[in-house]
Amino acid sequence: MRQQSVVRGAVFTTLAMASVAVMAAVVKWASYGFSSELLMVVRWGAGLLVFGAYWALSGCVSLRTAKWRTQSMVGISWTMSVFVYYVSLRTLPLMDATLLLNTSALFSPLLAVVFAGKRERWTVWVGVLIGFVGVVAVLRPGSAVFQPMSLVALLSGLLMALRVFLNSQLGDEPKQRTTFYSLAVGLAVCLVLFAAEGFQVAPPDWQRMLFTPRQIAEPMFVDAALGVAVLALGLLSMAQPLLVAWSLQYASVGEVAPFRYTSVVVAAGIDWLIWNQLPSLAVVLGLVLIAIGATVILATRRITPQVVVTTLADTSQGN
Repeated sequence: MRQQSVVRGAVFTTLAMASVAVMAAVVKWASYGFSSELLMVVRWGAGLLVFGAYWALSGCVSLRTAKWRTQSMVGISWTMSVFVYYVSLRTLPLMDATLLLNTSALFSPLLAVVFAGKRERWTVWVGVLIGFVGVVAVLRPGSAVFQPMSLVALLSGLLMALRVFLNSQLGDEPKQRTTFYSLAVGLAVCLVLFAAEGFQVAPPDWQRMLFTPRQIAEPMFVDAALGVAVLALGLLSMAQPLLVAWSLQYASVGEVAPFRYTSVVVAAGIDWLIWNQLPSLAVVLGLVLIAIGATVILATRRITPQVVVTTLADTSQGN
C-alpha cells in the first residue's frame, strides 16, 4: 500500500511539474503579444478570484494575522521570483530558464544559515556543492555562449528559496491565510509592475471596451489565439498547486523530489518541438548535477523536524 501511495504521489508531482513547463511555454509564446507584467496580472488576478470562491465555500477561515509583515514578504518574494522567471523566458531557452528556477532547493540551506543561523548536516553541503557545479555548467561563465539573462533566471531560484525560508516562519498560520496574502500582495506587486511598464490606470470606458475596433485592441490583444493562451495560463496556474497538494497526500516531499525535475525534461521537449532548440551537452550535465544535488539535500532533510520538510513543499507550489 505504501509503495502504491508513493507511485500516486510521483504521478501527481510529474503532472504538476509538466503543467509548470506548459505554463512557461504559454508565457514564452504569449510574450510576443503580451508583456510579462500583463501576464502576471492575469495569473494572480485569476488565482485570487478562485481562492475567494474556495474560501467562501470552505468555511471562511479568518484572514487576520499578527504576522502580516512576514506574510507580505512571502507574497513579494514569490511574485518577484515568477516575474524574473517570465522575463528570462523572453530570451533564454525554456529548459535553461526552468532549470535555473529549480535551483531554489540549493539556495534554501544557505539562506537558513544566513538568516537563522541553522546548522546543516555535511551531506546537505555536499548536495549544495554538486548542485552549484551543475549551475556553473548551465551558465558557462566566460564562454562565448554565456547569456547575462541566465543570471536573471538564477535570481528566480534565489527568490523562490527566500519564499521557502520566510514560509518557515509561518508554521502556525493556516494555509488558507498564507495563500490569501501571497495572492493579494502578489497581485498588488503585479499591478505596480504593470503600471511601471507603461499601463495607464484610468476609469474604464465600458462602451468603448464593449465595442472596440480591432485597431484599438491590437496593442494588448494582437490575436484572438493569444486570448486563448492567457485563459490556458490561468487554468494551469490553478491546476498546478492542486496537483502538488494531491501528490503530498500520498508521499513526502523527499520521496517525490526527484520527479520535480520532469518540468525541465518537458521544457526540453517543448523547446525542441516548438522552437527547434536542443539542449547542449553542458546543459544536460548541469540538469543531472542540479537534480542530484537537490535530491541529496531533500533526502537529508527528511530526518529533520517536520516544519522544515513542510516549508520545502511550498517550493513546488510557487512556480
